[in-house]
Amino acid sequence: MPTTNHQDPALRRATTAVARLLAVLGTGQQHLVCSDGKGVAITTVDVVLCGEEMTLHHTAADTWALAKVLSRAFTSAAGGGLVVRTSATQDTAERVRGWRVQAGWLTPLTAAQVFSAYCTDAVTGDPLSPERGVEYCPGLTVPSPEELS
Repeated sequence: MPTTNHQDPALRRATTAVARLLAVLGTGQQHLVCSDGKGVAITTVDVVLCGEEMTLHHTAADTWALAKVLSRAFTSAAGGGLVVRTSATQDTAERVRGWRVQAGWLTPLTAAQVFSAYCTDAVTGDPLSPERGVEYCPGLTVPSPEELS
């Protein structure tokens, strides 16, 4: 990932959030989608975390773009959101998790909130059928810089 601009605390915080999120997700193929809450900026990135060494296989430019959108969400009154789809493995179903950007950090959604978000038509508000073979899971706690200092 390109170096952060040390003059931009929101961008530094966002790159920290992305790194810590990937650490709590663990190994597997992850598809991340982030919105700045205004519907203006949405970005996606695919990341594969392999083995115990947590080797990242991704496009640094895409991860950088994700951090930039997340930094805008951190500083916006509208907040934003982040969703991660973890690909199915031999032992697990595909999982979807979500976070709300609130008070400058990632706040985990409950499994019910994730289910509701994925099973409601964004335009009409009508219910949608759940995707077959997908588990709607709560977001995981991502330690903030304040919690680790």
